[in-house]
Amino acid sequence: MTYNRRTRLAAALAGAALLTATAACGDDSDEPAADSESSSESMDASESMSPMPSDSMSGSEDSESEAFAEKSVTEIQEAVVKDMRALQFVRMQGRLRSDGVELAQDLRLSAQGDCTGTVSIDGAKARIIGIGDASYLKASEEFWQKSSGGGSAQQAQALVELIGDKWAKIPDANFDEFCDLDAFLDELDDFDASDSPDNVQDEVVGETTVNDIPAVELKLYDGPEVATAWVGSEEGRHWILKMRVKGGDDPGDFRFSEFNDAFEVKEPPKSDVLDLANPSASPSD
Repeated sequence: MTYNRRTRLAAALAGAALLTATAACGDDSDEPAADSESSSESMDASESMSPMPSDSMSGSEDSESEAFAEKSVTEIQEAVVKDMRALQFVRMQGRLRSDGVELAQDLRLSAQGDCTGTVSIDGAKARIIGIGDASYLKASEEFWQKSSGGGSAQQAQALVELIGDKWAKIPDANFDEFCDLDAFLDELDDFDASDSPDNVQDEVVGETTVNDIPAVELKLYDGPEVATAWVGSEEGRHWILKMRVKGGDDPGDFRFSEFNDAFEVKEPPKSDVLDLANPSASPSD
């Protein structure tokens, strides 16, 4: 599923930073080491991911919701693609397990390609900012260590000492891969079955609510993977509210909220940034 791929991409950022900073460390061996304890700051609790909403069946006889629930899976998917493409802002939260590792993200995305939020690997968090062509990441020491994967622990420690408690500006990080809402919406073709025959197993389960929002529940089958999607049933608001993926390689839960709630992304102060393309430069505001 496209949501799983995006969460994996978020974790892969650290790998890009690690490679860049390893080279930087090699070129800048006289760079004073920052206090590694300062880079293991705890992330702001207000940015932590909220629990996934619970399902509650609705007893409403609302005719609009009922009519939407009577549509075919393909018709509902087409309505979802249409209304999701009209969004300018959205918040996307998700968790999945991939190769025994738990990956998570809590990101606010804009159609302009800006984003802000957190990603984590097995609970170790990093904050990210994507604005224009600039990409920033501020991580705990634990995050850098976990993101090294099969890489050298010494390389990860060198990165911690180099960055300290600063934001790392990552060259060529390509945050567009998961920050750009338009790019994300383009990938809704994965959710849209209109160009291929209906999977006879796919089904409209029926009406429900998600956080008091009228919704329709769908089940979508793709080999061993079963995705349950909760879609808003109000006209013009046929947004994906929640998705749960079971089976397959990357089971997980995803939630979408704050539809068209505008937000502003600001770059960190220059004095709080280490540009990994030029780590020896002295930052100034």
